[in-house]
Amino acid sequence: MSVRVLPLLVLPAARATPWTAFLAAAGVGLAIVAVPAVLRVELSAEDLVGLLRAAAVCGALGLAFLLDDPAARTIATVPTPRPLRYAARAGVILPAAAAWWALVLTITGDGALLPLGGVTVEAAALGAVALAVSAVRLRSGDNGGIVAAPAVLALVVAASRIPPNLALYVPPGDERWAAAHDRWAVVLAAAVLVSVWAAVEPVRRGHQ
Repeated sequence: MSVRVLPLLVLPAARATPWTAFLAAAGVGLAIVAVPAVLRVELSAEDLVGLLRAAAVCGALGLAFLLDDPAARTIATVPTPRPLRYAARAGVILPAAAAWWALVLTITGDGALLPLGGVTVEAAALGAVALAVSAVRLRSGDNGGIVAAPAVLALVVAASRIPPNLALYVPPGDERWAAAHDRWAVVLAAAVLVSVWAAVEPVRRGHQ
C-alpha cells in the first residue's frame, strides 16, 4: 500500500484518537503558567522554568493516552500496514502537542530571558517517552496509557534524584545546563527509536 493513502488516514485517525485525557492534562498545564501570568506575579527565571517543567509533565501525561485504541486487537489484520497507521496517528498527535507547547511558551513570555530551547527539549523527551511506552504496549494489542503515564512520573522522579554530576533537572544559568540537555537529547532520541521499532510490523514466524 502506497504512502499516498496517508493523508486519507489522518482524519479517521483524528476521530479515533481519545482526546479527553490529553485535553484535561493540557488544560492543567496551561493553567499552571497562565494563572501567574494573568495575576502578573513577578517570578524569577528559575521559578518560570519550574512552571514550564510542571506544564511539560502534564502534557506528557496527556500524551500517554493518545495512542490508546479499544480496537487495537481487531485491526491488527487490516490491510493498512502498521507503520502507516502509526504515521497517521503521529500526523495528528505531534502537531496538536506542538501547538499546545507553543501556547504554553507564549503565555509564559520573555523568551529572551528564559532558556526555552532547553526546556523544550525536556518537554519533547518526556512526551516521546510517553508515546514510546504506549506504542510498545499497543504493539501487543493493549492500551498503553495506564503504563505510559506512570513511566513518565517515574522518569521525572528519577531525574530529580540522580547524582548532581548526571543531573537532568538543573536551574537556568547553572554550568551543568548544556550537559544536562545533552542527556535529555539522548533520552529523546532513544524514545523516538523505540517508537519507530514499535511501529514496525512484527515478524510472523511460520509453523515448524
